[in-house]
Amino acid sequence: MSEIILIINLLSLVISIGLGYSAVRLLRIFKGGKMGKPWMYISAGVFAVALASCIFSLRLLLDLSSEFIRPLGGVIMLIGGVLMVIGIHLEYKHWSPAK
Repeated sequence: MSEIILIINLLSLVISIGLGYSAVRLLRIFKGGKMGKPWMYISAGVFAVALASCIFSLRLLLDLSSEFIRPLGGVIMLIGGVLMVIGIHLEYKHWSPAK
């Protein structure tokens, strides 16, 4: 593996861990509040996407060639994306003017 790809994957791993940490912190902040439900979905989605990104980075860094790692990461990322869309939609419904 070239040095550039190694550096990019290490930075991606560090950023993904930071995203996951921030998502968990947001879950604690918004828990039980008025906007708790939308932010619960958004934070859980960000955590899932960060987890999937970590899986992909570790797969490349450790040179793993297992057949189930890529689909597993893809499914986790898909679930994270759906959760974020749900949370953003709930935020939109809350803040959009009533018709």
